[in-house]
Amino acid sequence: MAAVSMCAAAAGAVATAGPASAHADDALIQYKEPDAPWVMPDVKDKVLFQAEHEVEGVVDNKALTFKTVAPNHEAVYNLEDWVVCGESPSAGSELSKEKTKSVTLLVERPGGEACGA
Repeated sequence: MAAVSMCAAAAGAVATAGPASAHADDALIQYKEPDAPWVMPDVKDKVLFQAEHEVEGVVDNKALTFKTVAPNHEAVYNLEDWVVCGESPSAGSELSKEKTKSVTLLVERPGGEACGA
């Protein structure tokens, strides 16, 4: 009988701890204010893939066109092979929820000296 009580007590402790642990990472979740303005992040020196992902997060995944400008108008296929060296709109600029349709990112190869076209 003691074993049954012990298991029931242990099960109760686990069940009681469940809801408390369900909210353990609430501190990691960042909530935005309902009508907070969109601000262009500073993506200079970031890998192109990461830069685009950051911008998409700021604009709540609104459909945007990313224009990339590489040295000598080189084609940009792999987003992991390029580093952002310039951006338009500039970092810290407010992005219009109605008007912002595209973002231009100047890119170069990692360690490159030529930014954009």
